Amino acid sequence: MSTELWEYRPGSSHPAAGPGLVGYEVQATDGPVGPVERDTGDHLLVDAESWVPGTRVLVPVGLVARVDHLELAVHLDCPRARLSSAPAAAVDLTAPDER
Repeated sequence: MSTELWEYRPGSSHPAAGPGLVGYEVQATDGPVGPVERDTGDHLLVDAESWVPGTRVLVPVGLVARVDHLELAVHLDCPRARLSSAPAAAVDLTAPDER
């Protein structure tokens, strides 16, 4: 994947500091994906249980088209099918966030 996928686009309105996007709902162009469980700065770990049971997906932040802080939503510029080719989320969710 290109470096641009792992960096926010200019104007995406991601908070530079603060709690990040944990809890925000991720919306693909064709529907909801799920809530953000972890925001690492270069990708979002999203609980996609409501879309594909038992699934968590890594969403590179370069796919973020915009962040709506009033609606607590992250809007992507791609359909959910594109996320199915993302790397598997092999992350220990019980470990503390390393930020």
